[in-house]
Amino acid sequence: MDIEKEIVSYLSEYGNTKESDIINYGVKRSNYSSKEMKKVIKRMVVKTEIHYVVHSKLEPPEVYISLKELLPPEITKILLEAHIQMKAGEEDAQKILDEAAAVPEKRIKEKHSRTS
Repeated sequence: MDIEKEIVSYLSEYGNTKESDIINYGVKRSNYSSKEMKKVIKRMVVKTEIHYVVHSKLEPPEVYISLKELLPPEITKILLEAHIQMKAGEEDAQKILDEAAAVPEKRIKEKHSRTS
């Protein structure tokens, strides 16, 4: 397995990771030096497979590596429609539960009004 695929696999499994940790991972998994690993990472950034995330609020600021997870527009549309349908289904279910909860209350009121 080539190192780029291993980096993508690692990021897929563990998410955003410090650049230094990815470099160390690559050095241990391959015969690359840390300088060569930096080149591999830069090449992957240029190819837009991964990107840098700089956490400037940390002291000192840290550079993390993250996968580019751009979904094709048709997949995004399908996911959005599914989410909308799910929300509508939840609203319908809540309406049914509310109506079901109102039935016993209505019967109790009717029973009390007949006995009074």
